[in-house]
Amino acid sequence: MRSNSALPTGSEKKKMVREMFDTIAPTYEKANTFMTFGLDKYARNIAMKELRLAKGSTILDLASGTGDFSRMLTKAGMNTVAVDLSHNMLKFATDTKNPVQCDGTALPFQDSSFDGVVCGYALRNFVDLNALIVEMSRVLKPGGKFIAVDVSVPTNPVIKFGNQLWFARIAPKIGRIISKNREAYEYLPRSTSYMPDDEKLTAMFEENGFEAVRVSRLVATSLIMVVATKPVEEV
Repeated sequence: MRSNSALPTGSEKKKMVREMFDTIAPTYEKANTFMTFGLDKYARNIAMKELRLAKGSTILDLASGTGDFSRMLTKAGMNTVAVDLSHNMLKFATDTKNPVQCDGTALPFQDSSFDGVVCGYALRNFVDLNALIVEMSRVLKPGGKFIAVDVSVPTNPVIKFGNQLWFARIAPKIGRIISKNREAYEYLPRSTSYMPDDEKLTAMFEENGFEAVRVSRLVATSLIMVVATKPVEEV
């Protein structure tokens, strides 16, 4: 994929995303930590604090990758199920329990199976974000919480310029050195354009029945955290 090409959509996007992550899986964590200066883990820690669930809760790690969130959840005493579209991401995951290779918009789980769902840096990679939200509502128990962290375009012009310089120009070169795949790291910064703005994202969750929806900006507005709760059923 060339940097000036149109971003893929539909089945083409799904195929590209799966193949891309299968390819970069062996070096994914190393490259992420280096290129984000560890801020990817910082945001996950904030999300963990927001989860506020008791030990023994059952959590779905959506688009689990090589298992960053899953390891944190397991360490915190949660029962974790990791799912990812990429077979190799699950293959190269360390200490990930109950891995399931599947599409996050068509999960092989019963209704109301999970106390919570977490998703790290993957919302923009789904073909149909609305279908994903519907599926999250289906598999969450009443009162269950969905939390996602993802990259975003900074709102401050100075920070936005620096962010674009790093991720659009420098990061692809580093990605090529670490993962031998420049195209993947050209796609990843451009993929922020898939994300709806904060207001639209909030509306999508609310329109699908979630409450207490909050989109927060983190790390000089370069990351976002989405928090949404499935309502408790009225008796």
